[in-house]
Amino acid sequence: MNSAFSHGQTRRPPARPALRTDAVRKLPRGLLLLLCLAYILPGFVGRDPWRSDGLNFVVMWHMAGGTIDWLHPVLYGNQVSGGGWLAYWLGAWSIEAVGGWIGPVLASRLPFMLALWTTFSLTWYAAFHLARREAAQPVPPAFGPAIAPADYARAIADGVLLTLLASLGLLGRGHEASPQVLQLAAIAAILYGSAVAGYRSGKSAAGLGLGLLVLAFSGAGWLTLLAAAVIVISLRTDLRRLHWTFWLPIGVGAAAAIWAESEQGWTMRGQWPDWATLADFFRIGLWFTWPAWPLAAWALWRWRESLQERHLQIAWAFSLLALLGALALGNADTVFLLSLPPLAVLGGFALPVMRRGALAAIDWFALLFFSLLALVVWVLWIAMLTGWPPQPAANIARLAPGFRSHLEPAAVAISLLATVAWAAIVAWRTGRHRHPLWKGMVLSASGVTLIWVLVGSLWMPVLDYASTFRGVGAAIARAVDASRTPATPTTSVCLRHAGVDLTAQALIGYWSGLAFSAPGDGSNCAYRLVTHPLPPSPAWRLLWSGGRPGERDEPLFLYRQIGTAS
Repeated sequence: MNSAFSHGQTRRPPARPALRTDAVRKLPRGLLLLLCLAYILPGFVGRDPWRSDGLNFVVMWHMAGGTIDWLHPVLYGNQVSGGGWLAYWLGAWSIEAVGGWIGPVLASRLPFMLALWTTFSLTWYAAFHLARREAAQPVPPAFGPAIAPADYARAIADGVLLTLLASLGLLGRGHEASPQVLQLAAIAAILYGSAVAGYRSGKSAAGLGLGLLVLAFSGAGWLTLLAAAVIVISLRTDLRRLHWTFWLPIGVGAAAAIWAESEQGWTMRGQWPDWATLADFFRIGLWFTWPAWPLAAWALWRWRESLQERHLQIAWAFSLLALLGALALGNADTVFLLSLPPLAVLGGFALPVMRRGALAAIDWFALLFFSLLALVVWVLWIAMLTGWPPQPAANIARLAPGFRSHLEPAAVAISLLATVAWAAIVAWRTGRHRHPLWKGMVLSASGVTLIWVLVGSLWMPVLDYASTFRGVGAAIARAVDASRTPATPTTSVCLRHAGVDLTAQALIGYWSGLAFSAPGDGSNCAYRLVTHPLPPSPAWRLLWSGGRPGERDEPLFLYRQIGTAS
């Protein structure tokens, strides 16, 4: 540890414990990597594009095909980038590179799977380097062997990563091919760059520079400028001793953010929250950031005399930035997502000072909640497969009419393995023996991963059946083909629409192979897709009506104009 950046004489808070050497026992790397892999794959693999990320995929697919502009993408007459160019570019490049081998859908998601893995890695390393600072180390024991700084830092970093994996808000938003996943990786990179600033100049510059540039080119230019300011303020006591390479990425990132925002017309449209917004902020934030927020709150309280130390200030400053940004934007969960890495880092420093009763409460909650939830997943899967119990089977049939479940041995084997692993972890955690610092987060992280694996293997077929536009697009294509004759002009084989949002247009267009007309430019289209039936008219003939099985409130009606060339 370089003592030049230890901030001189520090006042050690009374919260610091004198730890035993078994408290910093290493979490096996193989198990940690397997847990991360099991968390990442479900949600990215084995499903069609849904509403949450369907528009992004179709834009990437069109970019890869060269049919829309890469800097100002316009789909069916609508501007779609929102400043998130980098996400579309990475997806399009991946489709071009490997889409022919693994299919365009999975290929478009590979960069975002890597981004989530990068988030985990950089958050771990940021916590590791922050925990190695002298002000973060525990009190040396009066008797017994001293704890190596690296061992303590590794135990803290393991706990931080487990806390991030356990965060409920990461499940949905973290498994989408969207700019927000890149922003998440960018925040982790900035945390890492800030953590090593002063003694690893090259890595610090790389982390800060890449993080700020990714933020700027993924639709968060305003956040880039605020993040640059937070970096400078958090490291203000070391500014004179920082290498010039520290300032270069700050300047480049700020310049890129200003350019990106000017291209988009300064997209930041925050507003002062009212009481209802504040109430929703706490309601959403309490579950979205669980269990990171109670750990972070406890860390702030127990380390309150050291809040200006870098290992704490960096974490709470970026947590506050993301949370206030979410509040200003009307509780946007996409910005809430960005608070998870710094909250997890801050929560990691609560683990060595956490009371045993509090950790036991979190453990018992995780044990009961995730065990019960896993049982529900298995029971509903059995109901889908066999029709028993009858009530759950009837509920599933009502929510996904027409779905026929089939036994998939690979999915069952994966689910059984995950369930057995959960039982083994519970048995280990409840055993009467000493555990390391990260013990309190093992059940929460493993429980979240268990449910995610079970849903992604057992429930994915029915969820995909109810959510995909594949069947809608195929039905519309068949209806159009059946109504065409050799005399039908090629220019008329397009769709006008009324009430169909852009995401639905994009996915229907992808699966049907048909194109929608731009707003106000459908005079040559013989076909019309609407969300409400047209009044009886001799000018239009109904060809098809339907919708996604899981969405009764989204009926679609396809008409053909009578009197066009046929």
